[in-house]
Amino acid sequence: MEIRAVLFDLDNTLFDHPASVRTGVRLFLEHVGVGCSQELTSAWFRIEQANYDRYLAKELSFEEQRRERLREFRHLAGSDVPPTNWELDELFAKYVQSYEEAWTAFPDAVSTLRSIRAIGLPVGVVTNGNHKQQTAKISRTGLEGLLDGIFSSELMNHAKPEPEAFTLPCQSLNVLPSGTLYVGDNYRVDVEGARNAGLQALHLDRDGFKRKGTIQSFRGTTVATRRNHAV
Repeated sequence: MEIRAVLFDLDNTLFDHPASVRTGVRLFLEHVGVGCSQELTSAWFRIEQANYDRYLAKELSFEEQRRERLREFRHLAGSDVPPTNWELDELFAKYVQSYEEAWTAFPDAVSTLRSIRAIGLPVGVVTNGNHKQQTAKISRTGLEGLLDGIFSSELMNHAKPEPEAFTLPCQSLNVLPSGTLYVGDNYRVDVEGARNAGLQALHLDRDGFKRKGTIQSFRGTTVATRRNHAV
């Protein structure tokens, strides 16, 4: 089936979330007077994922998952946990400020999107998360003008790997799932989710590409996928 559109995951695929988090955590720990370490940074990532999953499952609100993350992390860091939600929100805002200041896209993100659009394909982002925050990432990192649609789980009321999280963007772009290529870093959520919804999918292992020094090969693969099919 020829490729008629390409959809991308955002965090860890186009947007360098890990690099932004590492900077945010380091500056946050400096603010609270705790030394940064690999152990604490790894714990932050683990706690973030666990509570974000609870947010996606609608067990917690977006604000509540932030508070829970801070409660767990501050305990591990050996620092006092503020007793009120207001104080937790104020403290988390310090992390958010540092995190946002470090926002960056992967070096090949813009060129990849431009290459796909140059051959006439619509491009969109499908992302699990808060719509306001995710669109802000896209705007701040220079990706907004290269996208034909931004589809967040909050906006669609469906989170990946639910089939609707993939099929609704296809409907919006007026393309069939079978003619849509989805690219993401999480094999279970992105690749298996997309394939179960009837899309074609590619797994982008950013860590693997970095180790091999072949990030640019991903761009060529995506473009070649389109060119290998009749228009």
